[in-house]
Amino acid sequence: MKKILLLALSVVGVITLTFAQDKLLEKSGKQPKWVNGLEKDFIIVTGTGPTAQDAQQNALSNVKAQIVSSVAENVKASSEVRKEEASFNNNVNAFLEKFATTTTTQSGKVPFLQGISISKVSEFYWEKRQRADKSVYFIYHIKYPFPETELKMLVLDYKMRDRELTRQMEDLLEQVDKVESIEQIEKNIAELGSLKDYFMDGRVDQCNLGITRYKSLLSSIELVELESNLGELKYYLRLNGRAISTAKKPTTKSECARITSVINNSDNVVIKYNYENCYEDPENNILVKYMFGGVTVQKPFYFDVAANKASIFLSDPIHLNAIAKDDATVTGIIVDMTIRSKYDSPFVVEKVVLEWKGFPPVVIENIGLSFKGKGNHTLKVNSDQSLKIAETSSSGKTLSLLSGYIHYRDASGELKTYRIYNHSYTTDW
Repeated sequence: MKKILLLALSVVGVITLTFAQDKLLEKSGKQPKWVNGLEKDFIIVTGTGPTAQDAQQNALSNVKAQIVSSVAENVKASSEVRKEEASFNNNVNAFLEKFATTTTTQSGKVPFLQGISISKVSEFYWEKRQRADKSVYFIYHIKYPFPETELKMLVLDYKMRDRELTRQMEDLLEQVDKVESIEQIEKNIAELGSLKDYFMDGRVDQCNLGITRYKSLLSSIELVELESNLGELKYYLRLNGRAISTAKKPTTKSECARITSVINNSDNVVIKYNYENCYEDPENNILVKYMFGGVTVQKPFYFDVAANKASIFLSDPIHLNAIAKDDATVTGIIVDMTIRSKYDSPFVVEKVVLEWKGFPPVVIENIGLSFKGKGNHTLKVNSDQSLKIAETSSSGKTLSLLSGYIHYRDASGELKTYRIYNHSYTTDW
């Protein structure tokens, strides 16, 4: 405190000598004795400016600067007595140095300066003066109450707040690997940013490192597909192998599909869409995009409009094998045919009908055999119907033809029919 007072005296002496050379135009009254002096339990400062209001505000800023200096000196002195508080030393010096040139802007970050206002000034005195170049300015003197008891309270407040903010920083750094939501990451980044502005020592680097680590988390988020049916996409957000939530809804885009709803569940997101305007194209997709703290997280989820489609046909001859026979009749047959599927989607064969002109058809019902995948599938079914050998045998014929139907269901359950028309076949009779 003594150093601050000596510094104030020397500054006042220089200012007084400078102002004395200028012409006095006006003043608020008789100059009080306390002007340019020192009084116990008071801060006496001077401010200048082109207007009386500017000079007043400048003087009030000087009050704040002197209070900060007094607190800093006392914190430094007490820290030197107790080794465990030594960390305050450099922090206070750095704070004081920075504050000296940015008192007005920095005061918002110092709690004990919030109550300082012109309404608490004990006395004031101002003068309007003119320099040799005819420019006019104001000198504003303030006598501000600042008893020793208040200084001690501010010192205690400073220490307690410093420790509290340090603990807050340490807690935020410990949470990096434990965050459970995007909102928590963004909140912690914002809090570390505020702490960084307050700190002026090595803790600034710790805050910057924490912010960098949190932002790297945002860059590591993945969108992982859970399950998808045509018309509905379900996915979740994953961070370092574990699920992470967000209340934010994504932006979605598709070249052909129309998004009908986006539902945020506690552990997944469901997007429903209409695909009726989409052609069969392997590039069909829904682009899901998030913006987290300036970091873009996105993924295209591809869908196949043929996922539920089924279309089958026959290209190879149908093979018929007798289960039992005599000279004129086959009693029971095994039907062996190769069904070719146009799509990868599954289908279920329900019924097969084989027809020869002029004879009752062979009807095989309740088959219920499932197939999946594009390409050839072998279907073997039995029938206990009897056939006339002479009329149905392929033996000795250049070309044997039959007709009929294959009834099947696609993945959506829709019943479809493939028409067998004049298709070649072979028999073992």
